[in-house]
Amino acid sequence: MRSTGITGSVLRVGLSGFVGLGLLGSASMGAQPASVPTEVEVRAGDSFSGIAAQLTGIAPREWRTLYDPQQSNLPDPNRILVGMRIELVTEASGARYLRVAGRARVALKAAPPAPAATSVPAASPAPAASAAVPPVAAAPNSDLVVGILPNIPAPKLLSQYEALKHYLERQNEIGVQLVVPANFKAFFDSTMRGEYDLAVSAPHLARVAQLDRGMVPLVMYEPRIGALLVAPIDSPIAGAGDLRGKAVAFANPQSLVAMYGQQWLSQKGLEAGKDYEVKGARSDLGVGRMVLIGEAAAMILSNGEFRALPPDESAKMRVVETFARFPNFIVLANPRLDRERIGRLRTQLKGFLADKDDGAPFAQATGLNGIVDVDEAVGRELDAFAAATRRSMGYGQ
Repeated sequence: MRSTGITGSVLRVGLSGFVGLGLLGSASMGAQPASVPTEVEVRAGDSFSGIAAQLTGIAPREWRTLYDPQQSNLPDPNRILVGMRIELVTEASGARYLRVAGRARVALKAAPPAPAATSVPAASPAPAASAAVPPVAAAPNSDLVVGILPNIPAPKLLSQYEALKHYLERQNEIGVQLVVPANFKAFFDSTMRGEYDLAVSAPHLARVAQLDRGMVPLVMYEPRIGALLVAPIDSPIAGAGDLRGKAVAFANPQSLVAMYGQQWLSQKGLEAGKDYEVKGARSDLGVGRMVLIGEAAAMILSNGEFRALPPDESAKMRVVETFARFPNFIVLANPRLDRERIGRLRTQLKGFLADKDDGAPFAQATGLNGIVDVDEAVGRELDAFAAATRRSMGYGQ
């Protein structure tokens, strides 16, 4: 089984199930295991904190004790790359730190051209600033690594996607690993680096990953996502015009619903930063709580994000308006997968919701009613947000 790691809210599921904060075995909570490696190769989904726990037995939250800015050969511990070798160094003084030892013997190569399939067509060339990192070659018969965009709290996502994990394992007789990164940026960077075999992505991120990295759109969820303006039950807000001069909370300002929301408000004559204040949810305070305590007058979020609010918060809210319906999540395949495997996965995903053992519970938990091919019209719709998506993700600047 691969090592497990947690950085921020990064959680990973291997073949033995959920591993998270407070759920690590005794070997990772301070006691040194009987046989501990001194060097590991970074694999898809690994984190510095998880590797620190694996090599030393410390709790992942104590990773800073193993990071030395001068000695670790790693400017940013949040940006370890697949193929790196990281070793544990113990000085004569007893001081310990982790250090990048060198590249693995796994070859890094450019991915083959994306197979022709029912998918959103490629259009514009990749921006020069994001053209340096090739996808990573995967070993045959390795685990299928599935990255999931963290649009709702990670434990809830993992609980929902356990059904898809089990279904794909049954269909393919291979282990499936779920990876939920800490935030949109971490998910997008890992997708662009080719660290996932499949990526369950927000549509605007999926479109840019297709255009700029050759990721292959397999399927899209249905129904379309509703973009909501939500306010407290007792609020006088009745529409966009009532937001002038007020703060508006967004569950994630980098999300597509936020882009649609700001576009909608602009059409109503309200410009961000001038006519209203954009407030993103803080890590210690969710978007619903921000509205309820008066830090924002209303919030813009998706219907899925609204469903994910704690019941005691959503019960005090009302939907003022559903102002748009935009494409749902898109599942991408890494172009390193061969044509036959990509075709097989597409067929399996399209049949997932009809599976009574795993698909039906997933549909009930997520509200999905279909998994379909991605058509050209969706690509054209998403192209309008490609430039803004690259800017928000720090690509192509």
